[in-house]
Amino acid sequence: MKRFTQILILFALAILLTPIFLPNKLTAEVEKEFELPVGIIFEEFNNLKEYSEWDPWTAADSLTQQEFFAPYRGLGASYKWSSSQSTGEITINKSDQNKEIDYKLDGLNLGKTSKMTTLFTSEAPGRTKVKWSIESQEIGYFSRYYSYFTSQSLKEKMAEGLTQLENNLQTSTLTSQQAESLLPGDVKKEMFEGKKLITLMNETSLDEEEIKTATEESFGLLFSYLTDFLKISPSNIGEPISFYEFKDTAANKAKFYCGYPITGSVKLGEGMQLMALPAEETLVCIHKGSYATIPQTISKMQDYAKKNKLKLTNSYWEEYHNDPESTPKEDLLTKIYLPIQK
Repeated sequence: MKRFTQILILFALAILLTPIFLPNKLTAEVEKEFELPVGIIFEEFNNLKEYSEWDPWTAADSLTQQEFFAPYRGLGASYKWSSSQSTGEITINKSDQNKEIDYKLDGLNLGKTSKMTTLFTSEAPGRTKVKWSIESQEIGYFSRYYSYFTSQSLKEKMAEGLTQLENNLQTSTLTSQQAESLLPGDVKKEMFEGKKLITLMNETSLDEEEIKTATEESFGLLFSYLTDFLKISPSNIGEPISFYEFKDTAANKAKFYCGYPITGSVKLGEGMQLMALPAEETLVCIHKGSYATIPQTISKMQDYAKKNKLKLTNSYWEEYHNDPESTPKEDLLTKIYLPIQK
């Protein structure tokens, strides 16, 4: 009997003293490297609508109830969910572009003052390492047993989320913010947000020099009109765009519009017209090099579409990211958009 009492006392002491050696906070951290530019990965954590598509606590539950609070991305963005697995809410408290995001986390049975942090590093173009961590508020003495047994399962759940993110990014459509990080030559889908342009229409043959001359004259006339007549600062004028309605090789004809994006209403000059590029899903690629080799990039994009069973429209547009007069031909950057048929 005495022996049994001693064992009970030792057992009780073990229960009382063991928490001293256990963490007083629940923590979990996972890392993963992605073969994509940092800007694309960053937005998956910074845009909470994108985050909700893969986060490990809700993505697998089709009955999850979700609520988003504007803004949907960046500082102040907030997202609340309720699923069969968990309930919670996160709010972005800090968003340092392509470097770090800090969140306030409420839920996952961690308390109301937990913290979630994501760190991003890019040691090479097109490669990003993510370090994702969660730290709970300080927990009670005996609740440290819960911390010990739960941290590992939380870590496994987070790793599961990063794997789901990697899988999603293989086929998902990029946001416009993510597409800004594309490397030249990469072909991806982008959800184009739509733009309104002030344009001049051109009809030419398919002769490269004729198209070039018409394009330069149109952009020159429009830029002078916007800056000299409408008194718009050059810094407030967006990048020039050429929208090709068609190129008919049989008839040797091309019809295209050269324009600049505008946000408000403007008075139109002679021969000018407004054009709306609608919000739609597009195939995009940044072409680096001479304008004369753009058809090769378009052919590459068409091959990608065929391989991935995407149907494209006949029209497309080009957005010019630098000035051909001050940029060597080999450094010219042109973003090409091919609309995807629904």
